[in-house]
Amino acid sequence: MRNSKEKYQPKQIESVLKDILAQKPLKKGIQKIRICNAWGETMGDHIESYTNEVRFSRKTLYVKLHSAPLKMELSFKLDSLVKRINDHLGGEFIKKINLI
Repeated sequence: MRNSKEKYQPKQIESVLKDILAQKPLKKGIQKIRICNAWGETMGDHIESYTNEVRFSRKTLYVKLHSAPLKMELSFKLDSLVKRINDHLGGEFIKKINLI
């Protein structure tokens, strides 16, 4: 009987949320969202305004831009952009950026 009472003891919402977010599928999804959001956070509002779509798959960030001159300018700086975004995220998440 004692175990059943302990099972239904109230928990703090913080610990419940940590348990939910620690589940592997959710953790991977949240990580993808963080990586995609990092593009706008590191590049700023001006470049983000020219961005149509940001996707992440297999350590590659796919960025769809609707400005050909901006795409050309950024293509010369891809290595530094990868480093900048990884520094922002605090780890080695992105290996490559593809500008579409």
